[in-house]
Amino acid sequence: MKMDEPGRGKIDNFNKRSLYPLNREHLSKLKDWRNSQMDILRQWKPLTDYNQEKWFQKISEDNTQVIFAILTPNEKGSNMDFIGYCGITYIDFRNRRGEISFLVSPVRVQDKKLYREDFLSVLYMLCQYGFEKLNLHKIFAETFAFREDHIKILEDFGFHLDGILRDHQFIKNQYQDSLFHSILYGEWLQIKEKVKNVLEK
Repeated sequence: MKMDEPGRGKIDNFNKRSLYPLNREHLSKLKDWRNSQMDILRQWKPLTDYNQEKWFQKISEDNTQVIFAILTPNEKGSNMDFIGYCGITYIDFRNRRGEISFLVSPVRVQDKKLYREDFLSVLYMLCQYGFEKLNLHKIFAETFAFREDHIKILEDFGFHLDGILRDHQFIKNQYQDSLFHSILYGEWLQIKEKVKNVLEK
């Protein structure tokens, strides 16, 4: 994708990561990434092209979730590479809350430093979008307990541990706890500049 391709309006940009509307051209790669990382998702069987198309149709029409493609400039800086997707799902406008969704390519997951930078940058953009554009009061995340690095990033960003659901998911042939973290609107205002200054150094 070219940097300023018409009709593909940029949603947000921060720390060399950009959010764009998710398009059909992303679905095949996204399907492979989701299937290779099923253990960290609430997904119990491999996805097919048909599944992806139905999912894409649903998110295109459903106002309770906003899904974005995550893109970064390639090495030459002239084009953008698709590295993952993110969004806010299960949006409850009455109670003004929504859940974080985030996934990047397995190659980036293996690089802990890169994954941390990806996740922190996306969290910043999603919180800014959720609190300042969607007028949410609370943004939360569910994480399986074995994802210790992922949980540390959430907490380093400023998410608070709300609670633990014991033996909540059956993964890797055993039951796993689910940890729930959240940020409230008032907390976001306090940590926004702090996080921005750290990430942009």
